[in-house]
Amino acid sequence: MLKKLEGKVSSFRSVSKWRVQFELQDINKIIELTVSDPWVINRGDTIIVSGEEDVTTGKFIGYAYRNKTKGIFGKYDANIISGYIFVVVGILFFWAIFPLFTHVPSGLRTIALNRKVNRAASMV
Repeated sequence: MLKKLEGKVSSFRSVSKWRVQFELQDINKIIELTVSDPWVINRGDTIIVSGEEDVTTGKFIGYAYRNKTKGIFGKYDANIISGYIFVVVGILFFWAIFPLFTHVPSGLRTIALNRKVNRAASMV
């Protein structure tokens, strides 16, 4: 279930140019955000992030964010075209068992992730 969190950044840790972990004041959660373009977040910035809880790690996985302080928007780029290609290839080569069991589920997961990212982006 997608949720939206909003608050001021109290701390952050850069994982890469496209992935950052941060905490918001008064929200006791680690937020891990992965976006397509380099992220723009600093301490004290007011951020809106939408995503979902990861029950295995306890982190909040962010799919889209808006930095209200700097006027920046970013989101994860789930490539829906590759999802459809995987499904079509799996179905076309149904006689070869391997693509049916690997390509179709991978394609369906990619399509579902893309829909989730688009809903998350519309929330911020």
